[in-house]
Amino acid sequence: MSRWVVPQSEGLKSGAADAPDGALARVVKFVPAEVVSAFTLLFSVLVTMNLPTQQQLPVTVGLIALFLIVTIIYIAVKVPKGPVRTAHLIVSPIAFLAWAYPISSALLGSAFVGWVSFGAQALVIALSVFVAPKV
Repeated sequence: MSRWVVPQSEGLKSGAADAPDGALARVVKFVPAEVVSAFTLLFSVLVTMNLPTQQQLPVTVGLIALFLIVTIIYIAVKVPKGPVRTAHLIVSPIAFLAWAYPISSALLGSAFVGWVSFGAQALVIALSVFVAPKV
């Protein structure tokens, strides 16, 4: 099974080893798990540092921004050129933010709003249903 979304092919079967991904598989594959894992590890260390309250929000937002950039670079380097890369460049950064925001809630304080987190997760699911690359 490919780590990246397997595109749908038009016309005759191209002989691809993997069948095109359905919406549920795309949800899983669009989330940049490698980046989210590293982010979660570093965020956990950040929580244990007991930062002063006035530093928590800017440092947390800075960490999210850094890993958002890492997500984009990771996809640009690792995903083969074409419609699959384009799809990942659209959905994966949004998916990263949708995961990083609730993970960071411990240090975001009043900047964390539950319905925004819910809406971001719903958006990623919707994008995964509708963004299905074709070759």
